Amino acid sequence: MVKIEFNQELFNKHIEEISKSIVNLISNLDYRDDCIEHLSNPKEIKNILKADTSQMKLYIEFFKKYFPDSIDKGKELNKILREEIFEKEYINWSVRQNYGAYYFVKALGLNTCPYCNRNYTFVVDNDSRKLRPEIDHFYPKSIYPFLAMSFFNLIPSCPICNHTKLHKVKEGLENPYDIEIDSYKFTFTPLNIEFAVVEREKYIFDSFEIEINGNLANIELFKLDELYKQHKDIVLELLVKKAYYPQSYIEELSKFGFSQDEIYRYLFSSYKQDKDLHKRPLSKLVKDISEELGLL
Repeated sequence: MVKIEFNQELFNKHIEEISKSIVNLISNLDYRDDCIEHLSNPKEIKNILKADTSQMKLYIEFFKKYFPDSIDKGKELNKILREEIFEKEYINWSVRQNYGAYYFVKALGLNTCPYCNRNYTFVVDNDSRKLRPEIDHFYPKSIYPFLAMSFFNLIPSCPICNHTKLHKVKEGLENPYDIEIDSYKFTFTPLNIEFAVVEREKYIFDSFEIEINGNLANIELFKLDELYKQHKDIVLELLVKKAYYPQSYIEELSKFGFSQDEIYRYLFSSYKQDKDLHKRPLSKLVKDISEELGLL
């Protein structure tokens, strides 16, 4: 729902650190077959770790064709990939002190869940307490263990979205790294004439409906339609501000030297720039509706 900005420095560190660990795990295996021999090439491990969404899809097809046992939970190869290599590295990485999951999510700097933009994803990492968002595997590691540590497959998310998605593979699902500006757009639809009444006490929740346009697979899987219908109070507040904050008031604020972004923050307690939408829950909803209302 909001884009994850690519972090080149983190990407380079992830590939370098994780590839060394995985190559070491493979070199210590007693088990050998064509798939393990293929993965024994450090260059191929790095390519898997670097793979973007489309390339990960190609790797899935490649492993299905040439190493079908790798995605069959009843086969020994799948167990080896999970328990001895990729998922084992994910478990180690999750608690590793040097370069681990805490370092990863802090470096990405996301403050809200990219799938829904409804919940904070803050990190606490000190000697007395540790807390971080859950990490979703865009392509589930339980099905495709060889992608368990691929950089673009690791999506910090809120517990609701992570548990909603879990082991599901949905055709057409959009990775937050691939989201474009306005890939998703909120709007509202008046349902009756009472919607036009501007007195605050006359605004009622049944007079309008929130709608979201965007990639249908994401909207359906994460139940965004249903969840955002529960945020009518936010739209209601914007309708009130539209009635009580005339353009002259906004222009008056600008005379005090406030920028448009600062005025927006003051009036709506949210962020307007696309690069900042992750910083506060519901910021995408607030931005779209306030623009539709012509508030700024």
